[in-house]
Amino acid sequence: MAKKSLPAAGVTSGFTSRLTLIVDAQGWKKIPRLNARLQQAAAATLAHLPARLQIPFNATLLLTGDARVRRLNHDFRGIDKPTNVLSFPQFEPRRLPELGKCPEPVEIGDIAIALAYSSKEAKENNKLLINHIIHLVVHGLLHLFGYDHIMDAQANRMEKLETTIMRSLGLPDPYAGEAGARPDAKAKKKNRRRP
Repeated sequence: MAKKSLPAAGVTSGFTSRLTLIVDAQGWKKIPRLNARLQQAAAATLAHLPARLQIPFNATLLLTGDARVRRLNHDFRGIDKPTNVLSFPQFEPRRLPELGKCPEPVEIGDIAIALAYSSKEAKENNKLLINHIIHLVVHGLLHLFGYDHIMDAQANRMEKLETTIMRSLGLPDPYAGEAGARPDAKAKKKNRRRP
């Protein structure tokens, strides 16, 4: 479990972020420097949020397998299949600025990521697994802060912020694949699989 947050390279927000990692699937332990990289992703996410959302926070990150994520997806969303990432906000996003005035970090919610599902996605999209996992953490955190991708305008705003955060970590655009070439707009819209 994480004990402290690590600043992302070149990224500061003046506030602290912390992910408490719960690992209940063995494959996660094979990923080198996973905790440090995910703490950096949390710090970078916080640094790129609008000022009103830059609050000290804690979030719990469950690194698990497909079966557990499938159960969570069924129990909380009524969808009986696994997915890559699920986010469970603790508060309505509009309450976060006020809660952020408290002296203690705000427990903003929980995120769950399925290893096998995410590994398959990374392979299918020619991405490094660690980069894909970092992107899923950024994506999940943005959901906890109220971002969504239901409508195209929301999706474009969220994807732009995700890309900015990933680049601040020295990582490629998550919607372009590892090669770095962004697909044309028609192909992107047709083939895009949002986390």
